[in-house]
Amino acid sequence: MRAGPKREITASPLNLGKLPDAGAGRVIAFIESFLLLPKGKGAKQPFQLRVWQQRIVRRLFDEPRPRHGLISIPRGNGKSTLAAALGLYGLLGDGVEGAQVLTVASDERQARIVFNTARRMVELNPELAEQVQIFQDRLYVPVSDSTLAPLPAEPGALQGFDPSLCIVDELHVVGEAVWEAMSLASGKRDRSLVLAISTPAADSESVMWKLVEHGRERSDPSFYFREFTAPVGCDVGDEEAWEQANPALDDFLHRDALRATLHTARESSFRRFRLGQWAGAEDAWLPDGAWDACADRSVRLEDGTEVCLGFDGSYNGDVTALVVASVADVPHIDVVQVWERPERAHGWEVPIIEVEDVIRDACRRWNVREIACDPFRWGRSMQVLEAEGLPVVEFPQSAARMTPATQRLFEAVTTKGMTHSGDVLLARHVANATLKVDSRGQRLAKEHKTSTRRIDCAVAAVMAFDRASQQQRPDDDYDLLQSVW
Repeated sequence: MRAGPKREITASPLNLGKLPDAGAGRVIAFIESFLLLPKGKGAKQPFQLRVWQQRIVRRLFDEPRPRHGLISIPRGNGKSTLAAALGLYGLLGDGVEGAQVLTVASDERQARIVFNTARRMVELNPELAEQVQIFQDRLYVPVSDSTLAPLPAEPGALQGFDPSLCIVDELHVVGEAVWEAMSLASGKRDRSLVLAISTPAADSESVMWKLVEHGRERSDPSFYFREFTAPVGCDVGDEEAWEQANPALDDFLHRDALRATLHTARESSFRRFRLGQWAGAEDAWLPDGAWDACADRSVRLEDGTEVCLGFDGSYNGDVTALVVASVADVPHIDVVQVWERPERAHGWEVPIIEVEDVIRDACRRWNVREIACDPFRWGRSMQVLEAEGLPVVEFPQSAARMTPATQRLFEAVTTKGMTHSGDVLLARHVANATLKVDSRGQRLAKEHKTSTRRIDCAVAAVMAFDRASQQQRPDDDYDLLQSVW
């Protein structure tokens, strides 16, 4: 790419007369008529969209056109090439005067992956090269005053744009503020689109997970969602599952490459990057899909049911959680209530009186055998409740206490010896939980001390389940906890 002034564009405007007037048919025809593949299988040959790629295009560009979209897809399936092709259509083929096409990613290097692919596609076709001025930081079409540019995912750097098309590459490493900035900026045009194409995030505390939940649970014509993923709970070596997750497998994604990776990558990494699954933390506590397999939304803990409560309290930082587990051959777990600091709520503190009242209400509703609580920071509240006659017991979150309790719930989940309500927040905290192993045993932990991925509901569930399961075995050698308040 030459530095300095760019040559003046003197060629006639690009002849798009043979393309359909609008819709996905126009997009497909533009890509297959003008774009050459820059590398890999079929390099320097016309870009022939596969059937699965055409389906994506039709959902994005046929009426009614969505305003936002997310494609979750494993690595190696040509997402950057498809993104670059859509970007060039937005620049040259969509009939938009003054088009602004932005490729946004976590940093400039990542953002330039799609940009450089688009640049190379322009260079490979003399017709396009005559229309486009190639700069270090943008592609510019003088005849329509249109631009395609890469931008790093910094909210401040994204202000002031008016994108007709914004492609967010690898949303899993982009912050929520960036997605919001692009979404808010894009509404100024009649047919603007913000499209994210990404592998799954490492955890569920991400804007991508929020969009995945939205796409899975709601029918929203303004939001296009397509998820390429293997079945939940599949064996990591199941090659039929590979085929479901990877539409390019045995085409331009080679099966032997996945086989080789299978033996060298962590299972959680393989599931995330090659199977498109939300595999959770690198040292996840539970096997993939095990928690979801125990969900039973038909179970209701009726008034008067014998239960135990698990309480994990904070002051103003982490989540404060109250979880219930039934005393039964197959205990059932549910969330009673959660208190969490709202975003940007500086100075917020847990409403202690409200927490105490919710515990009282739970004891009035059910036959509560025990309220298991770590006394740290909540000793006075527990003393007040015990003085009222509530069955408070001390449950310090020490290795000696948490190691056997964690193992009991693990065994129950993996053998389907328990059920749960399917509560979304509880599932997220369970997925966030890692297994800390040291000389004192195994127990739940955050991935690191400063992690914002909360596990408090999971900890409370471990406590509640442990006490509920012990009620079923009064002759067990396990020492029953005694109230010490």
